[in-house]
Amino acid sequence: MSTFEKLIFATLIFIAGVLFFREAIKVIRIIKLGKPSPYRFDRFGKRLWRFIREVLLQRRVLSGRRLIVGLLHFGVFAGFVIFLFETTNMFLEPFGLAYLPAVFGSALPYFQRFMLVISIIVALCITSLTFRRFVLVKISPDPKSGKSAFVAFFILLLMLTYIDIYWTKLLPVKLDWWTHITIIATFPLLIIRSKHLHLILAPFNVFLRNFRLWEVEKLNLKFDNLDSTDAITFGLEKLRDISWKLRLDFFTCVECKRCTDNCPAAQAGMDLRPSEFITAGRKALMTEKYDDPVIGTIISETSLGQCTSCMACENVCPVGIEHSQLLWGVKIAQTLAIGTGGVATEFFKSVINYNNPYSARPEIRNALIEELNIPVYKKGETKYTLWLGCVWSYNPDFKKVVESTVKLLRQGGVSFGVLKQEKCSGHHSRRQGEETQFQMLAEENTAVIREEAVTHIITGCPHCYHTLKHEYSDFLQGHPIEVKHHSEFFAELICSGSLELDSSILSGGTATFHDPCYLGRYEGIFNPPRDIILSTGVILKEMRNSKKYSYCCGGGAAGFTIEHKGEKRVDQVRKLQVVAAGTKTLITACPECKLMLSGAVENTYDISEFLITAIKQSH
Repeated sequence: MSTFEKLIFATLIFIAGVLFFREAIKVIRIIKLGKPSPYRFDRFGKRLWRFIREVLLQRRVLSGRRLIVGLLHFGVFAGFVIFLFETTNMFLEPFGLAYLPAVFGSALPYFQRFMLVISIIVALCITSLTFRRFVLVKISPDPKSGKSAFVAFFILLLMLTYIDIYWTKLLPVKLDWWTHITIIATFPLLIIRSKHLHLILAPFNVFLRNFRLWEVEKLNLKFDNLDSTDAITFGLEKLRDISWKLRLDFFTCVECKRCTDNCPAAQAGMDLRPSEFITAGRKALMTEKYDDPVIGTIISETSLGQCTSCMACENVCPVGIEHSQLLWGVKIAQTLAIGTGGVATEFFKSVINYNNPYSARPEIRNALIEELNIPVYKKGETKYTLWLGCVWSYNPDFKKVVESTVKLLRQGGVSFGVLKQEKCSGHHSRRQGEETQFQMLAEENTAVIREEAVTHIITGCPHCYHTLKHEYSDFLQGHPIEVKHHSEFFAELICSGSLELDSSILSGGTATFHDPCYLGRYEGIFNPPRDIILSTGVILKEMRNSKKYSYCCGGGAAGFTIEHKGEKRVDQVRKLQVVAAGTKTLITACPECKLMLSGAVENTYDISEFLITAIKQSH
């Protein structure tokens, strides 16, 4: 390379670097202006292992129903990582700083042959992905931007020039080399101005993501530890209230639309589209109009009201976007700051007046306890607290479920009892943004738990299970509790022999199981209820949407008390999926799921109702 060519090359690198960093600094500045987002650097070891699984090994990209597309994407990603060595060597070579010859020595030709194979694989993968996106338009995600086409073309051209240098040799080597280098110099500018920014940001976003779905920080409602200059804000009312992590989410989005494809509201034809409010967030931040409201700019009131908090969106995101942080923050602002547009107003009123969503007096729960002769928890004597929850306590249609649960615990020789005082756990209040109500209920319930020295809890409600297990820790003041779902507990009793089954009773029958969102997707409890069903001799017919990809029943975020208007509802879609399973029996392990899905087929059972029919009767 002549001195003149070296000068041109250096100038090209300098201009490309200046243009890239000018755009990058703007993005970094917008992200840094965000509000604090604590607990993003703790548990370093776990974060590092997740980084290896989800970034380097592309576990999420390769999971789900897009396996072929995932493999193609993995091919491009792996090529991108491996080519970093060859690319840096090519940039250093004109200045006499090439390092690959020193690293590989006489084996360098073998490395170049390996890179040739990689370049062919990447060329095939990027061609296939481009064909899917721009030709197979009926199955490919939108939007189909011109920038995406340019990036795909440039990746293909990079591979073709490399192939030509080391194999086909159809063009002069210098022409291939300059084309290759010019594309690489241009590439960062395309990345920083498009969705392909995820190539840079996704590794950081995955590393910084929370460990649980809908993992939120306790809102400071006492206004202690505030500086005199701090403005008191409730949730995400304005764009300036958005945290730096959520801003990073917006810029990381790859626009694959997996979130929308898995959102039950979107699939039911409702307005909610997770991918749209994430991309709208990025566009809004780029305007830097930080006094603009979040509702109306990023997400509409209608869409916000349709979220059931099932987190199917966040569960499948390959780049670590936390949709829950926006949804929760905006619902808090809607409930505590704006005061209008909420869909759970009647739910809040019932809970604040009666401590349950049914507007039922405590006498109804007391009568149920007395009628079924349920023992009351005795401090220092009883081991397990049976947490009834609102639906079991106050909905008369669930008396048989409670009775079955109590019989199974007695049959298993379990020391258990119910608390005299048990209020709504506050789960749905928090999901709809009523943080004040949630914290009030949490403080009152945990006070009883501490006073009664409760350490072991069994509950049949996955919503209560999740809240008691994870979210009450902020209020328990270090008091330890172990929480189990009744399906887990019964599976353990069967395994230990404490519950004996008569397999002849139900053997040969068929059933399908609906995975509740907060039992399966949130907590990863998939096998215990299935183990129970299979242990009875019943043939289990899985629905297409099952386990962590289960379709929501529509009852979450107080949805079981809200009447949604529209041509389709989430529960209607799930009922059709139940019917498609080809059985007359539906089993679930959540009272709200049972409420929402009853009537889809001939029989709908809670797991305890189903199990009690197969218990071997003692003589």
